[in-house]
Amino acid sequence: MNKRALVYLGLASATLAGAYLYVQSLPPDAPTGNPTQGGAAQALESLSIVNGSLTTGTFNTTVRKGQSIQFLVHSNQTDSLIVEGLDARVALPGNQTTLVSIAANSLGTHAIELDLSGTTIGSIEVTP
Repeated sequence: MNKRALVYLGLASATLAGAYLYVQSLPPDAPTGNPTQGGAAQALESLSIVNGSLTTGTFNTTVRKGQSIQFLVHSNQTDSLIVEGLDARVALPGNQTTLVSIAANSLGTHAIELDLSGTTIGSIEVTP
């Protein structure tokens, strides 16, 4: 197996492990889905960052003001995720999956950037 395939396999395994640990840490009676969708569980978006670049292109999402957005990020290098305009800065330890939770408290489109590389990996649009 080539080196790139092993890296992607490792990232996928780490992402799944992080999601599993997150779900296991929830209290038994905590809601796990969006109640407006008939109680169905909703999977968290999972992002993989290799050498300062998002491996799947860009990540863009839309939420309503007052809601929070959650997603998982796995980075092979230590970095920080910054969301301009929402005053969010989340540390990303190297080779670990991090649960990112951001309150959408300001209307507009907010860029998601990596601190060290300066790369914009997506955006969060907050609507009324």
